[in-house]
Amino acid sequence: MRLCYIANANSIHTRRWVAPFVQRGDEVHVLSYMRVTRPWPEVALVDLTQLPGPPRGKRYYWAYWLRNYLHRTRPDILHAHQVTIAGWLGALTGYHPFVISAWGSDLLLEPKRSRWRRWKTRFALNRCDALTAPSPLLVEAALMLDASRERVHLIPWGVETDVFTPIPDDRLATRRRFGIDPEAKVIFSPRGLKRVYNQDILIQAAAQIAPDSPSIHLCFLDFNADLDYKDALRQQLSDAGLTSHVHWLPAQPDMAAMARLYRMADAVVSIPSSEGYGFSVYEALACGAPTLITDLPIFQHVLTNEEHVLKTPVRDVASTAQALQRLLTDAVLRERLCRNGLALVQSLSIARRIHLTKALYSELLASP
Repeated sequence: MRLCYIANANSIHTRRWVAPFVQRGDEVHVLSYMRVTRPWPEVALVDLTQLPGPPRGKRYYWAYWLRNYLHRTRPDILHAHQVTIAGWLGALTGYHPFVISAWGSDLLLEPKRSRWRRWKTRFALNRCDALTAPSPLLVEAALMLDASRERVHLIPWGVETDVFTPIPDDRLATRRRFGIDPEAKVIFSPRGLKRVYNQDILIQAAAQIAPDSPSIHLCFLDFNADLDYKDALRQQLSDAGLTSHVHWLPAQPDMAAMARLYRMADAVVSIPSSEGYGFSVYEALACGAPTLITDLPIFQHVLTNEEHVLKTPVRDVASTAQALQRLLTDAVLRERLCRNGLALVQSLSIARRIHLTKALYSELLASP
């Protein structure tokens, strides 16, 4: 099968979706709307940002170029990952069969930011042959944007439980690699440096508990950054006297490297204002890490407060600080969350996602 994806080629989520099709021998093309910073020799990779063309209206030029590319390569399936940019570009090409995968904020936040973005989202949804959504919340969000119910497919991402595991016990080795005190209470945020992920709330909460927990150490992943927000975070850390309690870790090259960071942590904190699936949360649980999350609808019927995770209201500093302190100090709570979290994620697997995606592709190819 020849598959063509429009997606951010640097994203680990793009790569984890595409990998099974590469492994089974399909011919895979990836057309990246973000500047490519990581090699990917297993696929035919095109960096759309490097195309010549007018600086204004460049995405319309990309759509024109994509139409010609698709005419030459004739993929069996065109699949866009994320609605807002990739889905819109795919819709402009007019190519079919055309699939879009929603990720989260592309349906939950982007359409609310302006009439133009809402129109672009609906335009893409109305022109795809199928939309995949990883959660019931996103299915409902798509339907609220007038997506056709018969075209919407619930396909959860799943977790690579063979990679994200609580073993081996490499906690100290990972800390030594990054120069982190073996005795520190490490709080790891696996999310990008964007406002939606509320890293500023984590810093405020850490500042509140620091007097009683002087060994705390914050670890942020320095990737996918809003530079103005990152500068504000650095200033916030300085004002709180926490600069010496922080490590800015580089973007990790693969899932195994991310798993080591989860195992290194005493607490994992993922407190966004919006969430489409919750990869980081399930990955952390699979690695046996006590985890603090925001109380979002996406987790309502899956993760129970005090049993699998601790939950805090969105952008509530006091509640976040209290929960973080408990997560670091209550041994009975930590053991219960780790045990129940591990049991839960064993029922999640990427095998189901792969099966459902293959079935969807086959169904589209069989349609007249």
